[in-house]
Amino acid sequence: MQRIAAALAVTLLTVSVTAQEPLGLEGPFTRLPPLDAPSVLLPPPISAPEPVAAPAPSAATPGEVFDPGSAWQAWTPAFWDPWEGSIELGLSGTEGNTQTFNVRFGATAKHKTDDLIQTLQITSIQKSANGATTANTALIDGRIEWPMPQSRWNYFLHSLTEYDQFKAFRYRFSADTGLGYEFIQNDLTTLLGRAGLSASKEVGGNDGNFKPELIFGGEFKHKFNPTHSVSAKVDYFPNVTRFSDFRLNSQASWEIALSQAWGLSLKLSIIDRYDSTPQGARPNDLDYSTLVLWQF
Repeated sequence: MQRIAAALAVTLLTVSVTAQEPLGLEGPFTRLPPLDAPSVLLPPPISAPEPVAAPAPSAATPGEVFDPGSAWQAWTPAFWDPWEGSIELGLSGTEGNTQTFNVRFGATAKHKTDDLIQTLQITSIQKSANGATTANTALIDGRIEWPMPQSRWNYFLHSLTEYDQFKAFRYRFSADTGLGYEFIQNDLTTLLGRAGLSASKEVGGNDGNFKPELIFGGEFKHKFNPTHSVSAKVDYFPNVTRFSDFRLNSQASWEIALSQAWGLSLKLSIIDRYDSTPQGARPNDLDYSTLVLWQF
């Protein structure tokens, strides 16, 4: 009986301790969850980020990667786009009983858009014989054209500055404006006509008055093939009050391509300027040259 009573007392004491919370204790160890209770969901462990591989270099786009040979691209026509033009140089001379030296330098530039066409031409001619200067000429020719939409007509402004050491004047400035018409305009042939009003003034001569003039001109270009092309233009300036007083400027050239990759050509050129009132000098100045041309 005593053993039964002692076992019963131990059992009751165990049940009593389990049922009561200890005073002043709080936390995860105050009471253990039953074995069959659902487990608490914990966040997954934080793992170290995987290294991100550097992106593979993309294929090189032409013009983005420097190439030592790309420096020569400055000599190609595309480098100077949207401007295009040429630089020309011609030299000739003799040494011995007669000493002569002739040099002609020139440059042209053209910028063309749907709304505007700008052209500039510079020519310098220097000649000497036995140490004496026989020709010293500089020409600056500029033109701006505004094509009319859906039309063959255009409006233009043109100016020409002339310097000549052996003329009756030192400088002559002229400007003209008017309308132009495209008779032919395609990839191979261009034929233009112009007409309008002009005025000129001579500086450093006996006649320094402004001269009112008219302008009638034309321009022709034709490309026979990728190697040969010809061009010509003429401008006729008669005095408004006296048509016997006129100026006639013309030039023509034949270009032969030597190296299309380098833009080099051989140019045979003629420039003629005629003045019906030379004031004691010769009325006609003709220059013909063979030039090396670099196109850009």
